[in-house]
Amino acid sequence: MSVLLVHGAGSSIDHNFRRIGWIDLLEAAGRTVIGYHLPGHGDGPPPDQARGEEIVDDLVRRLEGVGPVDAVGFSAGAQLLAATASRDPSRFRRLVLLGVGNGVLRPNPAGPLRLAAALADEDEDGGVGRLFRRMARSAGNDVDDVRRYLEIPKPAVDPDALAKVDAKVLVLLGDRDFNAPADDLAAAFGQAALRVLPGVDHFGLASDVRCLDAVLAFLDTPDGGD
Repeated sequence: MSVLLVHGAGSSIDHNFRRIGWIDLLEAAGRTVIGYHLPGHGDGPPPDQARGEEIVDDLVRRLEGVGPVDAVGFSAGAQLLAATASRDPSRFRRLVLLGVGNGVLRPNPAGPLRLAAALADEDEDGGVGRLFRRMARSAGNDVDDVRRYLEIPKPAVDPDALAKVDAKVLVLLGDRDFNAPADDLAAAFGQAALRVLPGVDHFGLASDVRCLDAVLAFLDTPDGGD
């Protein structure tokens, strides 16, 4: 069974998943890993060649001929997976959304635009802009490409369509995540479980062993299981 991984803004597949052991464990379990880079990240399309729904189009093209897959997305990657599932309810078998909350249903473009402005301010000596610049460079990304990606209007998620999604869904985040809560998001799906990890913030989620254990157990649950 293939598993699709989609990273968060400023990161990459290696940075978000490989360095902390996700890919090794998935491959050891017999999974074929498909990595998808957001526009302006890694080998993803240039950010000025993608707009809104075109990002979903590009991801769907990458999955042509693969059949229903399991998918795991973190933050912006999870938002993209939710948008893809709302357009194509049969695309995924199991779907894991990490580090996102109810804002996926009611997106506010002001947040990404503020982050883009902070990335552009090289004189900023602290705060989220500095953190994201450091992360983007550590992941091998061009900071200006990441900034331009953040300025792209993101694909919409249709809450009514989420109820028709065939996949079983796990929504998982920390109780200190700035994207919490996620109860409305989980409830929008027909088959979704919500798990909140105590003491975990947004940036520590993917590297928390409880997160990895929960995701691996969820992906390995036989069809028809709880």
